[in-house]
Amino acid sequence: MRKLFIIVFIITLFIGVTVFPADLVNKDSRSYSIEVSSVGTLHTSISSNTTIISGAPNGSTIKIKETGSTITVDGDNPVIIQDGKVSQ
Repeated sequence: MRKLFIIVFIITLFIGVTVFPADLVNKDSRSYSIEVSSVGTLHTSISSNTTIISGAPNGSTIKIKETGSTITVDGDNPVIIQDGKVSQ
């Protein structure tokens, strides 16, 4: 019984760690319109030199409308906007 509890706890911990959304960080001196697509599409914007906490859910697609730069978020590492491009 104790082994089962430990296994369930570890699996729960692992799942919890992998589903946290990443921060979305704009390092550019201009703002951008962005699309965040996961279950639906959210149209929003990010101001210059700004961080949106938990703004990039794991598995979602982030697209900068002005440049067309797109990325699929992998994990909870920050998504960086720099020189009009997204990277992680």
